[in-house]
Amino acid sequence: MQPLTCSLIQLSAGRGWTTNLAKAKRMIRDCPESDVIVLPEMFTLRASDKVQREAAEEVTGPTIKQLAELARKRSCWIVAGSIIERAGAKRYNTCVVLDRKGKTAAVYRKIHLFDVQLDKDHAIQESRSFSAGSEPVMVNIEGWRCGLSICYDLRFPELYRCYAEYAAHVLFVPANFTDKTGRAHWELLLRARAVENQCYVVAPNQCGKHPHLGVKSHGHSMIVGPWSDVMARAAYSEGIITGVLNPAELEKVRRQLPALDHRRLN
Repeated sequence: MQPLTCSLIQLSAGRGWTTNLAKAKRMIRDCPESDVIVLPEMFTLRASDKVQREAAEEVTGPTIKQLAELARKRSCWIVAGSIIERAGAKRYNTCVVLDRKGKTAAVYRKIHLFDVQLDKDHAIQESRSFSAGSEPVMVNIEGWRCGLSICYDLRFPELYRCYAEYAAHVLFVPANFTDKTGRAHWELLLRARAVENQCYVVAPNQCGKHPHLGVKSHGHSMIVGPWSDVMARAAYSEGIITGVLNPAELEKVRRQLPALDHRRLN
């Protein structure tokens, strides 16, 4: 494997699909030269359940077609954090990975849906808009074995242990993590998933307020190394962070502390 340069886009999506997609595309163009560009969860739309259901599109729809064109032009991989996928009568919160030629390399449907009463004024019921996925998905990016997940999945370590069983090197966690839960748990969980699986964790998050729910997102997109070191971190505002994933560092950590080889329970 060669070092892998990853750029993470942190943005605040609003109610308008056209405006949001235009912003995402502009920020992709603004990224430094990268092997992989990663977008956050729901980067195309944050709106009411009704509007989100109506805006759903197939994974061959206009969002992915436009991102595929950008992937070809920039000759980079794009991890399209998540779109609102329409599949027959169902809707999924879906991550699509595009290769350097703009071809779809992987599709992951969010397994764990965020149904939570945050406080007396704010409830989020993701299952009103989406069906749950059922399958972990890995993708090979330039020889790096990568496990896919979305936001609330981060709280379920068994998913990432599954990826570790298949010798993952990188865990992608595009998110729209709330500020209330994020201040307490975002960095903690990202670093835990990195250290327990001895993987890089790449996690772009949204920022700003959800225009319909009024819930603030935490921002603080991060790249975490396999020793749990935070290699790059955003703040609360929109922007781009970049880091280089180094295979030598991954091998060093796993050689010095071979915890994955010492497991006794499966």
